[in-house]
Amino acid sequence: MNTVLQINKNSRKGMILPLAAIGIAGTLYAVTWNRRRKTAESSQTRMLEQIEHQQGSLFLAWKPNGTSYRAFRDKELVYEGPEPKLVDQNLVSGTLYTYCIETLDEDGDVTKRMRVQTTASHDSKEKENILQDMLLTTIISTGQVSFDWEPIEGVSEYTVFRNGIKLDTIKRCTFTDSGLNDEEEYIYRIKAKRPLQRSEQIKSEIKSLVANAVGIIKKDSSTEMAAAEEFSIIKKIGPIKNLLKSPMESQSANGNWHLRYTTFLKETCLTNPNAASADHYFKGDGRMFDPESSNFRTRADVFIDTENLSALLSKDTGVTDAFSKDNEQIETGQASDEGIQLEKVLTDDEMVKFQLKHAVSNPLVVSPAIDYLVCGTFYKNGDFDLVGAHDQAPEHEVYLKEPGAGNWEVIHQAESKGLEMMAAPMADHYWRYSTFTQ
Repeated sequence: MNTVLQINKNSRKGMILPLAAIGIAGTLYAVTWNRRRKTAESSQTRMLEQIEHQQGSLFLAWKPNGTSYRAFRDKELVYEGPEPKLVDQNLVSGTLYTYCIETLDEDGDVTKRMRVQTTASHDSKEKENILQDMLLTTIISTGQVSFDWEPIEGVSEYTVFRNGIKLDTIKRCTFTDSGLNDEEEYIYRIKAKRPLQRSEQIKSEIKSLVANAVGIIKKDSSTEMAAAEEFSIIKKIGPIKNLLKSPMESQSANGNWHLRYTTFLKETCLTNPNAASADHYFKGDGRMFDPESSNFRTRADVFIDTENLSALLSKDTGVTDAFSKDNEQIETGQASDEGIQLEKVLTDDEMVKFQLKHAVSNPLVVSPAIDYLVCGTFYKNGDFDLVGAHDQAPEHEVYLKEPGAGNWEVIHQAESKGLEMMAAPMADHYWRYSTFTQ
């Protein structure tokens, strides 16, 4: 691989740093911690009066504006009666559930519909990516979309974008967008940052000291960059007109999905910081984001079949070329792909779930591995939920082809912030992309 740092790293567990950072990094191994996740037990939105998330159950309450009400979970009728509220039990934590709430008049005719997508809360089990546990609720009504999400500890503000255009920067964890065209598709992005020391209590306080040290020592990095975790929450919303149809009119999108995750180095040539090494330069990939490029450090293709409920992995690594000070090629190698694994493939009648783990290093020099983790859930109804975490180096790009589609859809793209960001104590980038289209 073309990673050129001379820092030891093994699956996010350790590294070697110069100067005072050595002692700080060593302390990292002696730290133990126990963090219990805090859940938002009750929250309010502009369209729902109340929603309570509990482990295995949900409580929804809405404004009383009709004679009676019906509520469907997918196509199953789960409530019918005069009270504007429901309790749904025996749910699986972490699963996306979609509800259609209908308001009825005295004759039993539908006067209004609202769609809600949310999850029951998780238990306190630690997750490597906190966005995987996050409670995120999306509410759809005519001309309007509302979001309600669980606060991220240490984050003071969130910036909301619609189709790439900034809408607002807010301190609360709810956002409503109105005046929308019911026939258009929208992609919302919620972005946030937090200081590294707020992320994992005692351990992260030590990690933050290391990160700050690297930010000062590395001339191509900054203290703020090394110690700031980034979060990206993306929600794709289908045309509201389609989402507000009767549940019996909804159609599933079963078939074969193709997920592609590629890491690469945009530079054409990189200098080895170890001046004593004969490998003075390494060849980069010399490109920007491109799902079809044959130049990469690593590539993982996951093929998901939501009809037959399966997931398969195809993987590859690029060739690493090293050059002398005189630009003569002196060494070449190709990293093993054993560090790219598809794990925990689980299926039931409605979904396929999996984990894609990645840890691949430069085959020519001792260096940190390129680390990332993706947890994917693909539902038979056509919606999906992807949650990822990765080093802020090198470049990361994630694309998806839907069943029957010929074009790649951009899921996630992140530019490198310097190869030192691959070291274990550095701040990561967390992202989540889910859909509400069915």
